Amino acid sequence: MTGELWWVPSVIVFAVVAVVVGAIIAVQRRRSRARQRLARAADADLARRAAISLVRADDLVQEASDELGFAIAQFGEQATRDFATALATSRRQLRDAFALQQKLDDSVPDSREERRRWNDQLIMLADEATERLNQQTRDFDAKRGLERDAPLRLEQLTRRLDRAADRVKSGAASLQRLGLTYAEGALAPISGNVERAEIALGQARVAADAASARLNRAASEPVGDQLQAVEQALFTVTQLLDAIETGEDQLHIGYATLGKALAASDVELAEARQLRDRHEDSEASAKLNAVIARADSVLADLRRPDRLSDPAADLAMLREAMDGLDVIRSEARNRQLRLENARTALTGAVLTAQSQITVTRDFITANRGRVGAAARTRLAEAERQLALAQAESDPVTALDTARRAMTHATDADALARYDTH
Repeated sequence: MTGELWWVPSVIVFAVVAVVVGAIIAVQRRRSRARQRLARAADADLARRAAISLVRADDLVQEASDELGFAIAQFGEQATRDFATALATSRRQLRDAFALQQKLDDSVPDSREERRRWNDQLIMLADEATERLNQQTRDFDAKRGLERDAPLRLEQLTRRLDRAADRVKSGAASLQRLGLTYAEGALAPISGNVERAEIALGQARVAADAASARLNRAASEPVGDQLQAVEQALFTVTQLLDAIETGEDQLHIGYATLGKALAASDVELAEARQLRDRHEDSEASAKLNAVIARADSVLADLRRPDRLSDPAADLAMLREAMDGLDVIRSEARNRQLRLENARTALTGAVLTAQSQITVTRDFITANRGRVGAAARTRLAEAERQLALAQAESDPVTALDTARRAMTHATDADALARYDTH
């Protein structure tokens, strides 16, 4: 565009830019105001929660003070010592929380970060004080419930004591019966359980008698500790007697397992004797005989009619003896297999060596004047090795010797043919 209106495009561009910039600034301002509103709302909510926590904690401290007085009158100072300590701690935290609230309410200007931090601390102090006192209150409510039901609970515990006494007698009879079959070592984990159960049962009866006496003297005198002592002792008695029953089951299972292991060992020993009797290697037979004798001795000892059983130890002893037998038996089997394989291969090796020697001997005879001493020496050694192989009783050694004869015969043939060229 030329002439007097050349400036119009520039004005239009500047106007568009100004509108866009203005719109951006307006959006940013609206967003900033929205963030400020949200921040103020969050701060107000935090301050409201702090005030609620402070009021709740203050009310609870006052109630807990009255509750502690009632608890001391009912249970005594010794039983309420933890409650008193908790109340003192909560009071100290409440004072710190009020001090923070005072800083928030005074005329001194505070930054937003300071107010948030102090409100967070105030909520934490008030809530900790509240939770601590609530826990103590719940505990003493439970104790009051225990005291309220004490006569009924004592009656129930007394019946349980009688049943536990009957179980103690049964446990003693079980141990006596088990002692006729099992060794002391097998019974060691449970042998003292009856005595310990009787001691615990005696302690339970003492605590039950003390609770009964208190209930007879004054209905308001607390007996919760005595009843809890009875329950704890009864739990101990039950654990000890259950262990006797479990131990008896485990012993019987172990005894049955031992019987099966002995029967399986008889089968393995029979197989080992068969291997020993037909084995061709005297050294292997001697080793087999030694471990068979050891296993026979262990089995005979385990089967003695007058022997008290310790299934775990007996199984370990039997396993050790049979493991030794397995090792030697495996070695003997491998040795026997090697002998049988060598015997099978020996026939072919001897025939092959004989054939090669014959071929080489015929070639040297046909070329008597042309074949040198080296070939003839190798052939002679081949014939000597073959004779040794045929005379050897050990198939493995005979096979190795026959293969050496074949090697010498092959070398002799190669040397003889080299001499004739």
